[in-house]
Amino acid sequence: MSKKFFAILSAAITSVVGYPAVYEINAPVEWDNNAPVCLKMGGRSAYGDSIDVNSMYVSRNGVPVIPVMGEFHYCRYPAGQWEQEIQKMKAGGINLLSTYVFWNLHEEKEGVWNWYGNLDLRSFLKLCKKNNMEVVIRIGPFGHGEIRSGGLPDWIFAKNLDVRSNDAAYLRYVEKFYSQIAGQISGYLFKDGGPVIGCQIENEHQHSAAPWYVSYPGEETRDHTAASYDKGITKVGVSVQDAKITRAELGTKHMQTLLQMAKNAGIITPLYTATGWGNAAVIPGEAIPVTAGYTYPTWSAKQRRSNFCIFKDLRKQPDYSPVRYDPAAYPSASAEMGVGIQIVYDRRPICQPDVAEAMMIRCLGGGSNIIGYYMYHGGSTPRMNNGTGDFFSDQPMGVPKISYDFQAPLGEFGLEAPSFRLLRTIHSFLDDFGDRLAPMVTVMPDNASFMTPDNCNDLRYAARMNSRGEGFLFLVNSQDHDSDRHDQTGLQIKLNIEGDTVMVPGNGGFTLPKNTSAILPFNFDMDGACLKYAIAQPLMKIEDNGSRHYFFFVRPGMKPEYLFDKTTVKGRYKFNNITPGFNSTFQVKTNNGKTITITTLAYNEALNATKINGKLLITKATVVLQPHGARLLSMGNPEFEYVVYPSVSGLRSRYQR
Repeated sequence: MSKKFFAILSAAITSVVGYPAVYEINAPVEWDNNAPVCLKMGGRSAYGDSIDVNSMYVSRNGVPVIPVMGEFHYCRYPAGQWEQEIQKMKAGGINLLSTYVFWNLHEEKEGVWNWYGNLDLRSFLKLCKKNNMEVVIRIGPFGHGEIRSGGLPDWIFAKNLDVRSNDAAYLRYVEKFYSQIAGQISGYLFKDGGPVIGCQIENEHQHSAAPWYVSYPGEETRDHTAASYDKGITKVGVSVQDAKITRAELGTKHMQTLLQMAKNAGIITPLYTATGWGNAAVIPGEAIPVTAGYTYPTWSAKQRRSNFCIFKDLRKQPDYSPVRYDPAAYPSASAEMGVGIQIVYDRRPICQPDVAEAMMIRCLGGGSNIIGYYMYHGGSTPRMNNGTGDFFSDQPMGVPKISYDFQAPLGEFGLEAPSFRLLRTIHSFLDDFGDRLAPMVTVMPDNASFMTPDNCNDLRYAARMNSRGEGFLFLVNSQDHDSDRHDQTGLQIKLNIEGDTVMVPGNGGFTLPKNTSAILPFNFDMDGACLKYAIAQPLMKIEDNGSRHYFFFVRPGMKPEYLFDKTTVKGRYKFNNITPGFNSTFQVKTNNGKTITITTLAYNEALNATKINGKLLITKATVVLQPHGARLLSMGNPEFEYVVYPSVSGLRSRYQR
């Protein structure tokens, strides 16, 4: 008999002068014994690889994974530099690249198709395959993307048809567009051994529209690129949908029609996605609804503290709710997170990197099993070829004509933004430990239900754990539009797990510095040794001569501490008084005869760390990851300092000119 899952949780906060502030969290009283439900997605490649999707997570060859997706528009970047930028994205921990196929760029003039130069999608996919970068193509036909009329070509507005609807005349043009895309990606689909594993159908359908670029004399309000029956409900940006969608059934039918048209054209992928936020139309059971989060939305007149640094169970209440689907029936996919933003002429916020980190750690703690960025790599919007000298930018929205930098982790010209390395530490964690995290359920404390963006005193925290009591704590002490943060000191978290109580830390308290977020493990299996807790964030693991070397890191102001279950190790089981750095390494012997090695990196070392072909590379230089190694780039300094481990010199720096 199946047990119903009861998330009966509590958070009790006690504080006495001179003693820690104790926060409490309880494991679920009962666990759901039912396996996640398989969805109508998935596939097999020509090489025997498999992708499967259930109601909780994606699996690769039977192993749960948490994909990390980054948006990069091939059409907004010089083709001669595509490969280097793909390699930079891989070095940043991106393993799934998403890109729009904008209709108006490829068919600016009706019937004249352009798939050349910076619009050569096929060549772009060839480079992705060469560099083992998988791809989600966003085929529209409407995309938005702050591009002219959301990607719909100018000439289509002169036709007697209803865009973004099942109008037969409109669908005939869409069919031609899809057929063109299918020809470009033929041979590069996952089933053929290619990199294209996913396809997004439409974008923000029945939620958002772009201003129609073309206007006429006497027009009082600018038309929007929406079906006639959606004119009164569509928004310009991402937000909560507060209007009633009177023709929801038409939106759902249109999405289903587009999906079938894509398949009929030959665009067959293991994953299909569709916008899920703000009551947008979805494709029930056949596409993963993706969600978004923007802390600095320039389409909003009021710039204020957002809720995206506050924990909630995203499998119960997705961001920008209400939504048109059951969130428990799909993996939570925070796949369009705005860690940057495109400036407009009258609003130019500066996106803070610690807020980007906080938002992503909050998403993972809230149950997200797919994360992604819009944009991850900026670019430049191309000029039109119609002789007007105009650009494809969406000028009615007030965006710059050319620059689409987006304050992205990799900017318009390929330079790293401050968020790049912060986010890479999260991606490294997911690469090595995502298989553990993906099946874990979200456990929320009571204080999450009444936490507000203005509260800078109470700890923001959540946990994910499994029925064995193994899990991770997610902590946030950052907030957008907030300069009043302060260090949270004397913290202690009490984990009430069936048959066990874990105090983090065991004695005293720890500090979570201001503008800091962290992931802390508990009951963490390390090759047979049970790490009861660590006041340090897991970064990666490296194989070294048959044994495993775990790397953690801490932020300045945090003191690392490790406590092992003494019944699972031989000898010393508690390690503190650690100075982060290469000399912090210690070893633990397990009862099963294994030896594990642990190093606590200093924060700057962790920021500069990436894994290449199973080895740890630490360098201040920009890393360009290549199939058999890496290239290092440095501006203004001809000398390179780096660490490669394992190596004959161990954890020591090297220099090169």
